Amino acid sequence: MAWSRLETRAAILDYLWRTHGSFRPELIGYVSLTDASVSRILNELRAEGLVTETRRRAPYRGGPSVFVGLSAAQQVGAIELSNGAIHTGVGTLTGEVLSSGTRPLPDGASPAETQDAIADAIECLATWSRGGTQPLRQVAISVPGYHPERTANPIVPFDRRGTLARLEAALPSVPVTIADSIVARTLTHRLGAMPKTPEEPYLHVFIGHGVGAAFVDEQAEGDGLTIYELGHNVVARHGPPCRCGHHGCVEAFVSTTALASLLGIPEPDVLAGHMPAATALAPAILAEIELRLADLGMVLGNALNLRRVRRIVIAGWPEWLGQRAKLALMAGLDRSLFAGAQDVSLAFSPMPLGQEPASGLALACFAFIRRGGQRDAPEASGTQTDYAAAER
Repeated sequence: MAWSRLETRAAILDYLWRTHGSFRPELIGYVSLTDASVSRILNELRAEGLVTETRRRAPYRGGPSVFVGLSAAQQVGAIELSNGAIHTGVGTLTGEVLSSGTRPLPDGASPAETQDAIADAIECLATWSRGGTQPLRQVAISVPGYHPERTANPIVPFDRRGTLARLEAALPSVPVTIADSIVARTLTHRLGAMPKTPEEPYLHVFIGHGVGAAFVDEQAEGDGLTIYELGHNVVARHGPPCRCGHHGCVEAFVSTTALASLLGIPEPDVLAGHMPAATALAPAILAEIELRLADLGMVLGNALNLRRVRRIVIAGWPEWLGQRAKLALMAGLDRSLFAGAQDVSLAFSPMPLGQEPASGLALACFAFIRRGGQRDAPEASGTQTDYAAAER
C-alpha cells in the first residue's frame, strides 16, 4: 500500500523514536522508499527542527556514518493520573524529562477535587510554556478507565469537556490527545522494547495500582493497539470491593494496593520496588500470591480465547517472583485456554513501576509523531478513535 507524504513522515519519525535513532540505510529499508525520496523528507524534517543528522562510527567496517535521530528541541507536555496522584511533565522527543510535578489525588476523589487537580496541572504546563524557549507541540492526558464514548468513568470522575476547555484557554491551539492509561503504558513498553523488525502480535499486560491490557499488532495499520478490559473481569462475585464499584475484580486481587495489603507494607514501597525476598515470605502468603496469579492466568487465557495470539508480555510487580510467578500464571492459562497453553510464550517486561509521567510523555510523543510532526495536520489514516483520539 502506498503511503501519503504525511504517513511517510509519520513512519520515519516513529521508526526513529522507537529505535532511538538509525543509520540511513536501515531507515530507508524500513520505509521501502528510494534514497532520494527519504532524503527529501529528511531535509524537510531537519528544516522544521524535528530531526538531526550526526556523524557516528558504524558498527562494522565500511558502514554508513550518517546517523539520524529525533531533535531534542521539540517539547511535549503530559498529565498522567496514576497511583493515587496526578503527575505533570514536560519532555523532549528524545526522552529527556525537563520538568515534572506531582499532586496527590487519591482513589475516590470527588469530581470537584479531580477537576481542581487537573486545573493545577494545566496551569503548570501553561507556566512552563510561557517561560520556555520552545512552545509545547503536543499535550497528552492519560486517564484510567477513559473512553470518549463513555458518559461516566467509574475509576476517575474525569470531565472531558471541561478539561479541553481549560486547555484551550491556557494553551490555545496546542493539539491534545486523551487516552486510557493502558494505551500510554503499552506505548512505553513498545518504546523500550521495540526491535527493528515488527514482532508477532501479543497481549501486553500492566499490573500496578491499576490493571489493564492491550492487544498489540505492530503490522496493523494505525497504532496497532486494541484495549482489553482485563482488570475489571470479575473472578469472585463476593470478593473484595474494587475501585470501579464492583466486587471481586481481578484488580482487587492483584493490584499493588492488594499486594501491599497482603504483604503488610505501604503501597509506595511496592511501587518503588522495595519488596521482601520471596524466600522471606510466610508459606501461606506465598501460596495466596500464587493462587491470585493463577486466577489472573485464567483471565488471560479467556482473553486469548477471544483473540488468538500466543505471546503475552507482563509489566509490573509479578517479575519480582520470577519463575514462581510464571509457573502460576501458566497454570491458570492452561486451565482456561482452549486446547491448553503449551504453545503460549509468556515473558516479563523490565519496565519499572512508579516512573510517572514517563508514560504520559510517551503518549504525547506518539500523538505528535502520528501527525507527521505537523501542528495542524489531520490524524493519519487508521487511527483508532474508540480509545485515543486527537481531541482538537
